[in-house]
Amino acid sequence: MKFPLVGNERLSATVGSMLSSNRIPHALLIEGESGSGKTELALYLCRAAVCENEDRPCGICDGCRLQKSGNHPDVTYIAPENDRKTISVNQVRDIITAASIRPQKSRRRVFVIDPGDSMTPQAQNALLKILEEPPESVVFIITAISKSAMLETVVSRCAVLTVSLPGELSATEYIASSLNRDREEIAEAYKAARGSIGRAINILKKKSASASAKAAENFVELLQNGSQYDLLKVLLPLEKDRAKTLEFYNALEVTVVSKLRSLSSPTLVKRYERLYSILISHKNLLKTNANLSLLLSSLAVEATAER
Repeated sequence: MKFPLVGNERLSATVGSMLSSNRIPHALLIEGESGSGKTELALYLCRAAVCENEDRPCGICDGCRLQKSGNHPDVTYIAPENDRKTISVNQVRDIITAASIRPQKSRRRVFVIDPGDSMTPQAQNALLKILEEPPESVVFIITAISKSAMLETVVSRCAVLTVSLPGELSATEYIASSLNRDREEIAEAYKAARGSIGRAINILKKKSASASAKAAENFVELLQNGSQYDLLKVLLPLEKDRAKTLEFYNALEVTVVSKLRSLSSPTLVKRYERLYSILISHKNLLKTNANLSLLLSSLAVEATAER
């Protein structure tokens, strides 16, 4: 599998050397700003640790697929529980107990603590005991915004990997390859995210979701008295972007369900139930290579067929 982070060539070489020699340290601390990709790197290394092939992580073996689905019996993810902001000392004590159990499927038992800097000082001190004398088959992968947020005694027992934010050109090229957005829009999101690819993508997705919600509301309003041409004008901007079309259909589905809950007229209820069925059918077609222009034109025609 390809190294998951953009840029970070030196880090990529370090990780590559670590994996090729199959020498994953018993404790890794990955530091990096919010949205830098440190969680992605933690999951990549976790997958490599339980991979069953020599070229780690392969992404196709049982170990990799189970890790990706979150069902690997030898992988434990630790995060704050019950809407709390911190990882408690009791959670760490549970880790210590679990670490004494032999792996079931893999050669290693992996604990991913994300974010590690949410551990209380008491929790970090409890973890320190097992970091000092770790079982041979156990790997700890910890994330933090900065190693300075962790106790020095914990940091000293970890191999530290530092994730850097990529340059603007690398970042915008990556975003453009991941999302079908205008370059100017990507550049604006990148600046607003202060160089973080993760935050920039979230900004673009939220902006797109908001636009889809407005388009869905407009479509439903026009459904009452607008013409097929009026509906097509709402749909026209979507015909070259399958991802945006799916976002619109999802938003329209939510809007229709909300509308159904407020209606009392049997005629209108029947109309919106029919529209809901059309949406479900179209969303299934979107998973295929259905022609977007034809699909959207069909939506406008079918939505107004029984008015």
